[in-house]
Amino acid sequence: MTLEAKMATLERHVFGRRAEKLPTAAAELRGAASEDESKAARDEAAKKKRQQRAARKAEEAPAREVRHAVPVEERHCPACDIEDLRPLCRGRTSEVYESILPRFERQVHVQEVLVV
Repeated sequence: MTLEAKMATLERHVFGRRAEKLPTAAAELRGAASEDESKAARDEAAKKKRQQRAARKAEEAPAREVRHAVPVEERHCPACDIEDLRPLCRGRTSEVYESILPRFERQVHVQEVLVV
């Protein structure tokens, strides 16, 4: 083999056409969805799962009810000074989640509401 033939063979080897690469099996199984769309869908699914898990943990957290009654010296109507007041309903509620290691505790604060 001459030097020119060897050079031609070497050039074809280095700069010649390559075989077409086939897509991986995982890419074919995923379908025709683009990479960005599938990543966005996975991120959205993960976010939804985290939210569901957080909601479940919040419901399962032990609850403690803290009642805030109206003090005796303030148990009168500011407009007409009537002191015979009755509760309007259960009261205003608010929830506070407190971290008491190694768990969370849900505190339900109930403020008494009075009417004439």
